[in-house]
Amino acid sequence: MLKRTLWGSIYAVALTGIFGFSTLGPYVLGIFLMLLINELSNLKQVESKLPLLLLGGVLLITGGIIGWGGTKELIIGTLLYLLLCAFILLSAKNPAQEITKSFFIIAYVFLPLLYCIQITTVFPKLILFIFVLIWSSDSFAYAVGRYFGKRPLAPMLSPKKTIEGFLGGILGTISVALITNHFWNVLPLPIGVSLAFGVSITAPMGDLLASALKREANVKDSGMFLPGHGGALDRLDSFITAAPLAIIIYQYLS
Repeated sequence: MLKRTLWGSIYAVALTGIFGFSTLGPYVLGIFLMLLINELSNLKQVESKLPLLLLGGVLLITGGIIGWGGTKELIIGTLLYLLLCAFILLSAKNPAQEITKSFFIIAYVFLPLLYCIQITTVFPKLILFIFVLIWSSDSFAYAVGRYFGKRPLAPMLSPKKTIEGFLGGILGTISVALITNHFWNVLPLPIGVSLAFGVSITAPMGDLLASALKREANVKDSGMFLPGHGGALDRLDSFITAAPLAIIIYQYLS
């Protein structure tokens, strides 16, 4: 428990420094993205993960060199990634299965994180704010669920998650958003509260989705990324689902 707390604190402080006080955010998310592609390729037992990693790396490096672009570039880059992977995987032993697995990984992690990378280039503190909201959701849901939880939220996937904890996570996340935004002044109050509500709903769903993937693969952790915390997917499962929605809310309300 001590090791988990120590490394979790180091992780939080590092991300705060990166997204709050530097321009390294896009590159850090790019590293996270490659780690996630690798871990999901292992979980889904992709026959050859080289095309996914190689093509994904090339697209990320290209984006870093020429600029990450906007929505048009996001769609074009993702479609190119899909088409190239499909073309390469046609020579696999089970091409239909391999293409399906690869398309899932691209849709699940590449598209959402590339979207986050684009936003990070212009508004890194928004990503940091989303991370804070996700951490708040996890912490309050755990605390409320531990002491007051009685009704399971998804007993087949995560027996310890409760409806009470889920509701506690929503209220706690909104409270943290109000306090944090008061001191940081990152967003207008209505947008900040809307983001908090959206994150508190989708973050647990991301955790449950990752649990389903790990259960299907019959593993406890997705890999080894942070001591005491498992793999990159174990740390970023909520971010994958919550961050893109939060960014959409921000852009729509702004």
